[in-house]
Amino acid sequence: MSTADDPTPAEPRPDQRLLGRVLDAVATWAAAQAGDGAVTSQITGGGAVEALEHLVGRMHDDRPAILLPSGTYALRVALVTCGVEAGDDVLVPTVDWPASWAAVSSLGARPVPVPVDTATLTLDARAAVAARTRATRAVIVCHLHGVPADVPAIRRALPGLPVIEDCAQALGSTLDGRVVGTMGDAAVLSFGPMKQVDAGEAGVLILSDVAAYRAALRCAAHPVRQVLAGVLEPEAATFSVRPHPVAAIMGWHALRAWDPDTARRSARRLAVRLSQVNGVRALGADPRRFSAGTGTPILLAPGIAPRLDGVVMRRTGARVLGWTRRRSLAELLSRTYLARVATADDRSGAGP
Repeated sequence: MSTADDPTPAEPRPDQRLLGRVLDAVATWAAAQAGDGAVTSQITGGGAVEALEHLVGRMHDDRPAILLPSGTYALRVALVTCGVEAGDDVLVPTVDWPASWAAVSSLGARPVPVPVDTATLTLDARAAVAARTRATRAVIVCHLHGVPADVPAIRRALPGLPVIEDCAQALGSTLDGRVVGTMGDAAVLSFGPMKQVDAGEAGVLILSDVAAYRAALRCAAHPVRQVLAGVLEPEAATFSVRPHPVAAIMGWHALRAWDPDTARRSARRLAVRLSQVNGVRALGADPRRFSAGTGTPILLAPGIAPRLDGVVMRRTGARVLGWTRRRSLAELLSRTYLARVATADDRSGAGP
């Protein structure tokens, strides 16, 4: 801390350094768009909104993408785009963050919990077959903690059913060499705190084709953007909830600086290291899957203390949702932790 005798300012904290970079990015973008008129706005889809959406699309087989205020809202729009209405059933994982449950319920539809594969904590394809009813209209598949769910197996098991991938924690993760978010009919990213890309708060909806993209715009975008995107019959009364322009600039800035290959290599090295510790099992660490998650999920044997040198560990935020046999899953989650390599900021106590 500086004093009257020592005018040298204190070293900025990590969160202050990040804010400084973000403000620089905002100022740079604002100056650039002032010259060419490319205003950043979701009303038109221009400026940094367009740049971020195109960047996300290029990372996902050039699929069209829409920037939205949050991952949860993106899930809701995905459900509407897939035709889900009040009274319909939607299959959701039993172990998940409650966003999927909330998105389904907000439409008056019924979330139907499906058991997960305990080796990955992702939706089990065979269990999904048993849970399907005549009223089932879609399935949400979450790549929990960055571990890819077996979307191809789920699609084979549920032919004709729209599949929505929840990639909120899995940006850059791969299954059999394919990036998650490219295997379903729609996919959702989250650009909030503790995600690979942090824009303060934002979400992205990725669609399988242009027709689905325009259908999503029709139910979620400003009429001006609908017209500019080629929607033939714009919906003027659409419920348009738009992200702040600064979120677009922050997301674009952060995503350009993020390297999925580095993230996957780091996660795999940590998973291998942890798997060599007695009583610790890395979830989803198999030859088919490469996670790019910010934390490596591990399952501790009963009685194992969750402390490892050089590794920061925290409890998973996932919950057991709407399933009668809660006790075994709750016990499983009580032994599931997210691990990551400790940084200098962690060891010094700095950071936000």
